[in-house]
Amino acid sequence: MIAIDIGVRSVRAVWVSLRGNAPVVTRVESFALPLDEEEPHKLISSWIDKLGLAKHFCAIALPGSQAVFQSGRIMHSDPRTPEQIAAMDIAQFSEMAGDAMLHDVFAFEPPFELGVRRYIMSMARPAVLSKAVQEAGLNHIRPADLIVAPVALHNVMEAFAGDHDEPWCYANIGHTQTEVAVGLKTGLLFARSIPVGGKLFTEAVSQTTGLTPVQAEVRKHADCGLRETDACFESLRGAADRWLSQFNACMGVYRSQFQDRKFNTNRLVITGAGAQLKGFKEYLASKMAIPVMTSAELPNVPEAFRPHIGVYDLAFGLALTAMRAGTTYLSLLPEALKDEVVFREKKPWWIVAAVLLTGSMALYSATGVYLLQRDGSQLEEERDLLRKREQIDKRIQEIKGLGSQMLTNSVPLSGLLMNGPLAREVLSLVASTVDPNDWITLFCDEKIYNPKEQNVETTAATPAAAVRNPFSLFRTIRPSSKPAAPAADKKEGAVKKDMVDPLATVFIVEGYTSNPSLKSVREMIERLKTSPEVARVDLRSDDQVLSPTGIPELEAEKVPNFRRFVIQIEVKRP
Repeated sequence: MIAIDIGVRSVRAVWVSLRGNAPVVTRVESFALPLDEEEPHKLISSWIDKLGLAKHFCAIALPGSQAVFQSGRIMHSDPRTPEQIAAMDIAQFSEMAGDAMLHDVFAFEPPFELGVRRYIMSMARPAVLSKAVQEAGLNHIRPADLIVAPVALHNVMEAFAGDHDEPWCYANIGHTQTEVAVGLKTGLLFARSIPVGGKLFTEAVSQTTGLTPVQAEVRKHADCGLRETDACFESLRGAADRWLSQFNACMGVYRSQFQDRKFNTNRLVITGAGAQLKGFKEYLASKMAIPVMTSAELPNVPEAFRPHIGVYDLAFGLALTAMRAGTTYLSLLPEALKDEVVFREKKPWWIVAAVLLTGSMALYSATGVYLLQRDGSQLEEERDLLRKREQIDKRIQEIKGLGSQMLTNSVPLSGLLMNGPLAREVLSLVASTVDPNDWITLFCDEKIYNPKEQNVETTAATPAAAVRNPFSLFRTIRPSSKPAAPAADKKEGAVKKDMVDPLATVFIVEGYTSNPSLKSVREMIERLKTSPEVARVDLRSDDQVLSPTGIPELEAEKVPNFRRFVIQIEVKRP
C-alpha cells in the first residue's frame, strides 16, 4: 500500500507491505513545498510523476477540520447494530447540516467497561469528499482510501505505544493545524482538529527577529527553542501557551463526553514537525499534569522506521488504516470509488477465473456433444419402448375403468339381494307393531337414508325443534346431514352408546303420531325389542309438526298437531 500525506509545507510518501501480520516500511519519499506557492498541485503532480505513481491507487488523508466525529456507547442488551445507531445519528446531523452526510462507524469493547461497547462515527459533507477526490486527481493520484487524519494518527501511535490500559492522547502538530486523537489499544475514543500548529511558532520567531517567514522557519529549527538558553524563548513560550490553551479547550470537550475517571488520559504523545521544536516537550510537561513524550520515545518503534519517526508518522498511519492493519478502521471513501478499488484488487483473479471458466465451458460443451452423438441411438430405442409401454398402460387403465364401472353398477343389486328378504321381514314386524292411529311414511336402509332436506332449505336448530311448513303437513325438516359426534364417556373403559354392531343391519322407520306424548311410539319400540331378530331399537329424533298457517282451506279443517318420529332399528344378520 502506498500512502501520501499532503501537507502545507511538505508532501510525504510511504510504501508499506505486510510480512506475515507485521507492516514493514519499504520506501519513503518527501518533497518540500514553498510557502508562497499559489498552485501547489503542479509541483506535487510533477513530483508524483517523477516517482512513477501517476494514476496509482494511494491512501490519502482528509484533514480532521473537514470531518465531524461522534462518540457513544452501546449496551449489550441493545439489539441494534452500530450501523443502525449511526444511521439514526447521521439523520439528525444531516438535518442540521442541510445535506446528506457521508459517514462510517467503528465499535469496540473497552477493557474496563464490561457489558458496554463504545463506537465512534466519522462524517463529512459530500462536497468536502468530492473536493478531496478532485484534488487527488489534480495531483495525478487515485484514492485507494480516504482516511481522516486523527484516525491514521491513532493507528500508528497505538502500533508503536505497546500495551496500556488507560487512554492516551496523541497530537500531530502540523504547520497550520494539530490533529488530536484519544484512544485505547482496542479503539479510538475521541478525535478533533485544532486550528493552530507550527506556523504559530514561525510567526513568533518572525516577529521577534524581523525575518521573513521562510527565514524564520529555518531559524526556528536552528537555534530557537523554549529553553532559557535558546533564542526567542520568551516569544516561543507565549506561542506555546496559545497552543496549549487551544489544546486544553479541545480536551475539555473530551472530558465533557467522557466524565468517568477511568477515561482520564494519563499520557500525551506529540509528533509531527512542530513537535521537534527544542524544549517544547519539557515545557508542555511542566504545564500539564500528565507525562509528555515524543513518538520517537515509544517502545515498539521498528528500528528500520526509527530514522523516519516523527516525520512520516501520519503517512505510515494512513497505510496501516488502508490495509486494515490498525486498531480502528474508519473510511470516508465514496462507494463508487470503493467499488473501483475492489475491482482493481480483484481484477487479476477475475481474469484467471474467467480464463478457467471459459476453458471449462469449452471442455464441457465438447464432452456434451460427444455424449449426445454416442447416446442418440440408445435414446431412440428407449423412446420406442416408452411408446409401447404407454399403449399397454392405456389399455390397462381402460380395462380397470370397465371393471370399476361393473363393480359400481353391481352395488345396488348386491344390496337388494343381501338385504331384500331381511327388509321384508323387518317391514312386516314394523307393520304388526305400529299403533293403528299412527302412520309410517318411510322405511329404508340407513345407508340410503337421505339426511338432507328436500324442498325445504331450512334446518332445525335442535333435534326437537318444530317447523311450520305451509306447503304440506308431512313435509318437514329431516335430521342434519352431519350428526353431532357422541361425547366421550368420562369413565375409563366405557362403551360408546351409539356404536353399531358391524354384524348387524340398521333400518330407519319414519312416521307421524297424533299422540303428543309419543306414548304409542314408545309402546311400538318396546314391542319391537321383544323380537329376537332385533338387536337394538332407538328413537332417533322426534319433531312437532304444527298445523299450517296461511292456507284458509287447511285452517278451516282444523288439522290437529302431529309429531314426527324417526326410529333406528338394528337387526341381527341371519
